[in-house]
Amino acid sequence: MTASFFHTLRARAFRGRLFADADNETGHEQVAILSHGFWQRQFAGAAVVGRTVRLNGRVHTIVGVMPEDFVFLSPNVSVWLPLTFSAEERSEEARWSQNHDALARLADGVTVAQAQARMNAMTAGIIEQAGPLKEPLKNAGYRVVLAPLSADVVRNVKAVLNLLWGGALFVLLIAAVNITNLALVRTGGRMKELATRHAIGAARGRVARQLLTETVLLTMLGGVLGLAIGAWALSAVTTLGLTDLPRGQEVRMDGSVVAFTFGLAVLLGLIIGAVPALQLSGLNLTLVLREDGRTGTAGRGARQTRRVLVVAQVALAFVLLVGAGLLLASFQQILGVNPGFTSEHVLSARMVLPRARYADDAALRSFVARALPAIRALPGVEEAGFTDSLPLSGDNTTSVILAEGHTMAPGESVVSPIQLHASPGFFETMRVPLKRGRVFSASDAAGAPRVVIVDDALARKFWPNQDPIGRRMYLPSRADDVVKPGPGVTWLQVVGVVGTVKLNALTEQASDHVGAYYFPYEQDPERGIGLAVRTAGDPASLTATLRRALTEVDPELALFDVVAMPQRVERSLERRRTPMLLATSFAVVALLLASVGIYGVLAYQVSQRTREIGIRMALGSDPTSVLRLVLSEGVGLVAAGLLIGMAGALALKRVIASELFGVTALDPVVILSVVGLLALASLVACLGPARRAASVNPVVALSQQ
Repeated sequence: MTASFFHTLRARAFRGRLFADADNETGHEQVAILSHGFWQRQFAGAAVVGRTVRLNGRVHTIVGVMPEDFVFLSPNVSVWLPLTFSAEERSEEARWSQNHDALARLADGVTVAQAQARMNAMTAGIIEQAGPLKEPLKNAGYRVVLAPLSADVVRNVKAVLNLLWGGALFVLLIAAVNITNLALVRTGGRMKELATRHAIGAARGRVARQLLTETVLLTMLGGVLGLAIGAWALSAVTTLGLTDLPRGQEVRMDGSVVAFTFGLAVLLGLIIGAVPALQLSGLNLTLVLREDGRTGTAGRGARQTRRVLVVAQVALAFVLLVGAGLLLASFQQILGVNPGFTSEHVLSARMVLPRARYADDAALRSFVARALPAIRALPGVEEAGFTDSLPLSGDNTTSVILAEGHTMAPGESVVSPIQLHASPGFFETMRVPLKRGRVFSASDAAGAPRVVIVDDALARKFWPNQDPIGRRMYLPSRADDVVKPGPGVTWLQVVGVVGTVKLNALTEQASDHVGAYYFPYEQDPERGIGLAVRTAGDPASLTATLRRALTEVDPELALFDVVAMPQRVERSLERRRTPMLLATSFAVVALLLASVGIYGVLAYQVSQRTREIGIRMALGSDPTSVLRLVLSEGVGLVAAGLLIGMAGALALKRVIASELFGVTALDPVVILSVVGLLALASLVACLGPARRAASVNPVVALSQQ
């Protein structure tokens, strides 16, 4: 980073100093600042300022150590190095070819909107002075977008986090409704007791405080249990991939979590306890004392309240189940996506060839020329190849490339497909299908004519319904070349067309990028390279052998990110898998709570209507008709909940649509499946009270007082 990086963040060094402007000058950049954790691990907290550390084969002088609490975005960063720009990178020609992130601190009193307006004016002025690039830049929508850092960090996961918050809130609401129902039932059964307390001198406020105290104690006990389960569940954070979320490493059980949990428990206890307390305030307790043992309820109003709460439970559970079902169906669709390669039996790894030992392109080529035969000679290896960017690694680079004779339509933008480099054997190793022409071979050497392979997406862009083989493409060397190729452009001949590979994510759509093109590694070598090895058996068993083989080629080479390709594919799905698993867990809990709520209300109503049922049976009703009576009441509650829940599912459409792949937000299969599941669970919950009602003995029921 530049020296202004730490100053912008208002950071201070724990030991030594921060970078100075001079450190960003070419020739003065051999300095380093260590993270506190790296300093402790590697140097045991000893004095290090002024000492040297070897990074990528180059010696750097340690000038500072950051405080323990300094973390910028990723806690895995161990060393900071100065960013330098060559004269070529500082030139006007390189203005449109930079690939850096900019960080700024707004001046006091300046809003993001004001800064954006000023940046827009500056950008417009630069475009006006861009000469031949003026129209292409306008067509491309070139602009600078300012965003608050806190919002930008969570940009890609904000929708997921909101969904998880929503799921947790729905479960909380369902649980609160369930407890409210139970509190109403319990209060109804204690109505004579409460009336007696009032009759012997307890004011209504005193009785209401007793109810509130009981519910608060109940919810606080639930909070303690929830904290215990939450502490145990933290072990699943890594398994679910939550540590990959922004600041996910900081997820822990601390004082703020405990305070929030107990605060929420007390608030829920007060809200839940207020419902029966309000019900109590509207009753004539004197009349309650005069009633005989046949009632003891709060009347028709209380029964209606309980029914409404059950309907609310069903509706909330329906919305949550639909959301979880859509995420599950979407994930299943993703699992069926063809990534464009065959991952089975492939071991992948990455490495960086340090400039200190590989100073030029010839040295880079020499390493690959020695390493590939050594790897291919290993027992169990079928094929091997290098690339600068492994599929689904997320470190791809895009760069402008143009086709000879292609004329851009008015308003059309230049395209910047993904640029990759591959050695002979890479496409064969990954089983990337060859559509036309050939793949790279040993003949595509440094001195040979420059060639390129395009994927079928880019071929359709430049040569729709035509054969691309033998066509020419070029890389612009100056801004003017974008409009018309000049004498300095690099010409490339298309020798092959391969299938489209999912390079960033399995959910990539055709609109996400215009395709990709590949250079032979020999003709344009890169320092950062990925290795793909196809094995006859388990790829993981080859790891140690592969390390030894590369150590023989270069003893100082660091091989990292060694993982079987199927695991890399799995890792790319974590962002989708995590919300799906959590939403499914929420949905299961919601289904159980809703079922318990339905069962509880119907069971209580059956117990309160025992005399009525006895009279019905004494007058000729058979057990089947009584069974239908109770079931019909339960079915009515569920049906009302489903109708309201459908409205909620319609509202969910906008929220969840961006997180779906291959299914619509109102997928009929998911909706019908959820209706069937909820109906089945509700039927099971209704059967118990219904069968109990059908088995009532009229003689016993009528003899009860």
